[in-house]
Amino acid sequence: MSITIDTYRYEEIYPSFKAATDEKEKTARINAAFLNKLADARLVLTGSEPITVADIGSGPCDTLIKYLTGVKFDPGFKVRATDYSSEYTDERNGEALATLAAAQSAGTLKLVDFSAHAGDSFAGHLLELLGSHDAPARPREFQIVFASHVLYHCETPGSSERLIDDVTQNVLAGDGICILYHLAKVPLSFQDFRARYGSNSAAAAHSNTPAVAIDDPPAKVSEVCAAQGVPCLRMDFSADLRFSIPDEKIWDYFRSPDRYQELCTTRPAAAEDLKRLLFVTQRAPKEFAADRSPTGLAAYLDEIAGVLKRNAGILKLAESMQVIYRPGAPADFGKRIAAALSAVAVT
Repeated sequence: MSITIDTYRYEEIYPSFKAATDEKEKTARINAAFLNKLADARLVLTGSEPITVADIGSGPCDTLIKYLTGVKFDPGFKVRATDYSSEYTDERNGEALATLAAAQSAGTLKLVDFSAHAGDSFAGHLLELLGSHDAPARPREFQIVFASHVLYHCETPGSSERLIDDVTQNVLAGDGICILYHLAKVPLSFQDFRARYGSNSAAAAHSNTPAVAIDDPPAKVSEVCAAQGVPCLRMDFSADLRFSIPDEKIWDYFRSPDRYQELCTTRPAAAEDLKRLLFVTQRAPKEFAADRSPTGLAAYLDEIAGVLKRNAGILKLAESMQVIYRPGAPADFGKRIAAALSAVAVT
């Protein structure tokens, strides 16, 4: 085990977060329940042909597999994935392809075919990124689009507006939906800490993932949809990120990036907690530690340590599920989508 200190490496840190949260499992249960209610109501998941599903900001597609597992649709799915990282979505050797192939082979869900492309989802050319192996996607081909935890990284003004416009005007079928999952900025929650300590322009130069640029994505989605006349439904729920609450000596290690390798060697469980703390802000350890301002590493550790101690090692994730669909859809379509969402039990 090691922790790179000169740069922030998403792929190195993310697995530690994933191992200590119930976010993915809870979101997967909610998602499957919602899609099954749509299928029962003969909405979105209809017909005898496989439906095409887009995953924007897909990562390695492990989350998508969770989202679709247990969804009742016998014809199956055609999956098109895209992500900023070529390590995840290289069209020949990306990790997403391996994940999807394994799910197909194991029969975890019925995948008719799948492909992946790396690129900028905010650039306004999603149809190119969501194409099959040798051709761009057809306009308005997709019944279901997922945009899960991707809007934090809109780097330029207009990026979120461009993405939502691209999805609703070019990607979604007339009776399709886009499901977005993001964290809301609730005081002393995960996203509150990320917004206050991770939104630092200097940090981007030391990270292999785009800087945190939108503090409250659900609020931004609602704002953009209202401006564009896009219907937007929302359901909030919560998840937990668990820490072991290290003793004071370990917190001292956390403050000194030069000691991280020693920590990885002698206290690997504590190093996993450290990775979770770094995942919140997504800043390179050395850059973060050198920041002596109120948004630097020392200030961050002081504040979040108090929250974790008061909450028995739990950092709350204020989750939001939003469902959008094409403007101009029949009123009855929107009402039935809303009814299916309101019938989902949040557990």
